[in-house]
Amino acid sequence: MKKTLFLTAILVLSMSFIHAGSFNSNLSSSEKKTVDSGKTLLKNTGKAKKMCITDETDLGKRVRSVMNKLDPSYMAEAIQKFPYKGYEDLPEVMEEIITDFDSYIGIPYWSEEHDRYFDLYSAAEKISDETKNGTRRIVADLKMSPFGVIKTDIIIEKTEDSFYYESTNLNQLRYKDKMDCVSPKHQKSVIIAFREGDSWIVYGAGAVDAPKIPFLSGRVETSFINRIKTFCKFCIDRV
Repeated sequence: MKKTLFLTAILVLSMSFIHAGSFNSNLSSSEKKTVDSGKTLLKNTGKAKKMCITDETDLGKRVRSVMNKLDPSYMAEAIQKFPYKGYEDLPEVMEEIITDFDSYIGIPYWSEEHDRYFDLYSAAEKISDETKNGTRRIVADLKMSPFGVIKTDIIIEKTEDSFYYESTNLNQLRYKDKMDCVSPKHQKSVIIAFREGDSWIVYGAGAVDAPKIPFLSGRVETSFINRIKTFCKFCIDRV
């Protein structure tokens, strides 16, 4: 009996260490329960220093490096756990989802300002697509109100056990065509997937480095954060 309890305790501890290796204390116990239950967790993170992913894995280290370098004003995270069994080809599926630009049009986005749904993207067009040394690079024009056309640089890398996606704006973004709000290469989204024991962890982070203007700060933050969450959830829900 004592031996059984001892082995059970070791198993539980080892599982918690695996989990702790991927996420830090910025992921609360209640948020961990949400992730472990298989539900999508969406977090309004705010700053890169509040990210919950650690640098204990190569992908985690890469995400943290990207976000720390950007040093964003606005940031959100998304996390979802999937069983490995039944989702063995998840990296391939993730690539198919993210590069299906036709499906971007019509993604429902809830506008708090107008109290109704809008399309997250009203147009999406792939401009170029090439793969070199295992890295796929795509340039696409994505039209998103109220920021207009976002010329987006996308890189994708995958293995049997991992997936990496990173997108960056290449042009100046304007808010309702009234004011410049995001400089080129100051908006980034990263989505990764990696094996953790018998599970897949899908993690997304979206961030923007933009000036906080007092009379527009709350509205612009809501526009950015909710759109980041909407896109991450769209990708996760289609897996």
